[in-house]
Amino acid sequence: MASTYFARPLTSHTADMTFPLVQMLQADLTLERWREFVSEFCASTSQVKPGEGCEDILWLRPRGVIVAANERGYIHGLFSYQVRDDMADGRVLHLDNVMAVEIVSRAYVFDTLRDAMSRLATDHECANVYVSLSEMDQRQREYFGAAGFTPRKVRYCAPAVPSNRYKPSSPSKPAIPM
Repeated sequence: MASTYFARPLTSHTADMTFPLVQMLQADLTLERWREFVSEFCASTSQVKPGEGCEDILWLRPRGVIVAANERGYIHGLFSYQVRDDMADGRVLHLDNVMAVEIVSRAYVFDTLRDAMSRLATDHECANVYVSLSEMDQRQREYFGAAGFTPRKVRYCAPAVPSNRYKPSSPSKPAIPM
């Protein structure tokens, strides 16, 4: 059954077919915002002509979205990725927005996504793969832990504009005599 799933790069032309999965796992995301994300995050494929080797070229994009689909084309998982240069590790593959819906008890979709991660890391000559997971998704944490991933760098998140309570205080200015 594992061979019935395959991974492929997403393009802006196929973004809409992934939206039901995205919305199921990210209910507040609109179709317009999803289209914007895919359009901006996935490199343009306008220069790629359909034919042999077309999909191989898409795997060489430095950032994009990879989907896992079954033999009927239904999307069961995805992740976004970006190849970056890390000061300590050199080239690394960063993954975010990992989503998977398993309809059976085995991790076929996760295995397909993991194979895609390995392909991207090899194609881009990356030393490490960093995966950002939701701290609330225990199944993803268990899967990646069993696959050999360990917590390495912790990412914190805060609003870009801090609330007044956490706004750093400005240095006091000396009073100007009048």
